[in-house]
Amino acid sequence: MADMPLHMNLSVAKPLLLPLALAGLFITPAQAQSVPKDYRDWSVSCSNIKTCTAISISGLNEMGIGTRPRGVAVDTEMGWLWVELEAGPSAKPKIIYSGLYDASQTSNKEGSLRIVGRDGRPLANGVFVLTAHESGASQLRGADVDRFIAVAKSGQAIVYSSGTSRTVQSFASLSGFVAALRAIEALQGRTGTVAAWVDVGKLARERVPPAPAAPRVNALGFTKLSSRTTVPKLVSDRRKAECDDSDRLDPGGQGIEGFNLGKGRTLWAIPCGAGAYNMWSKFYLQTNSTKLEPYRFSTPEPAADEEDANSLVNVSIEPETGQISAFSKGRGIGDCGSAQTYTWDGTNFVLTSLIEMNACSGLMPDFWPVRIKTEVVAPIKSKR
Repeated sequence: MADMPLHMNLSVAKPLLLPLALAGLFITPAQAQSVPKDYRDWSVSCSNIKTCTAISISGLNEMGIGTRPRGVAVDTEMGWLWVELEAGPSAKPKIIYSGLYDASQTSNKEGSLRIVGRDGRPLANGVFVLTAHESGASQLRGADVDRFIAVAKSGQAIVYSSGTSRTVQSFASLSGFVAALRAIEALQGRTGTVAAWVDVGKLARERVPPAPAAPRVNALGFTKLSSRTTVPKLVSDRRKAECDDSDRLDPGGQGIEGFNLGKGRTLWAIPCGAGAYNMWSKFYLQTNSTKLEPYRFSTPEPAADEEDANSLVNVSIEPETGQISAFSKGRGIGDCGSAQTYTWDGTNFVLTSLIEMNACSGLMPDFWPVRIKTEVVAPIKSKR
């Protein structure tokens, strides 16, 4: 195949949140501390700086729920409860609730939560006033967090009513809630201390380790090759051999992009395929006129398929910030999947941010658990 001129822009609209990128040559500054794990109707995920998120996943992800609370109609919506706890002895959980698929939808966010037992009746001290959260969801007041957890440990579910109404509009299961909190306490070193909520002990709060510092990465910008640059034959040949859907997605390979990383290194991004709501591209590193190798992306866990290790989904490339972003949707509405950012430091593309939601539970990306967090120092802009 003859060399091709370089034209179209591969990059798609940048996702709502965080960005993505590489392994082999690509590393993470610190791996996430735990693999996301489910506890009955709850899921727990913790980041590399030990901030942990527990989410009820039994409702909107179509998994169903073992037992509905007594007195709750069968057509009552199932909502989600979200609990985030940073590491460190003085940290306190943040608790948010929503009964809507998309928490940003307009509705009355001020209302109440009632914790009910197996008989469907509210438990003692189990009624809580909610306030509107900036996201559009509802938030439990900080002063009520300790009481909420103490009562929820004995509850079967929480039920939500908007405003001053007593009508149940949505609910979430508490099955697995205690196990989820116990797992978080163990990872953060709270077990057996007064800073725990489940496995409380007599050890002083100061025995809880402080939160790890976020890794620091100095970003380095790179440059995009001109649209008049000729795509090398070894790049177009690789496209033909490894991108089965490329001709339908990108006729003639006009969407191939090249980026100068310096020191004789060129990164090539090749559109390879598309589905209903995801478009994927493959990345290759060229180090001389005859050598082209796949860019293998680093992830907290090994890639399920090594052949896909150099692929990114719904890519956005920002040469001036030195970052590559990706946002992979688990389904069309975007309530599950992952969003990553990889940052070029002059030697490697480092995985500097990762949020991930495995269960399709109605949560938009603002609430997805953070698995990788990094302090990224932006490139210094040159004076003109």
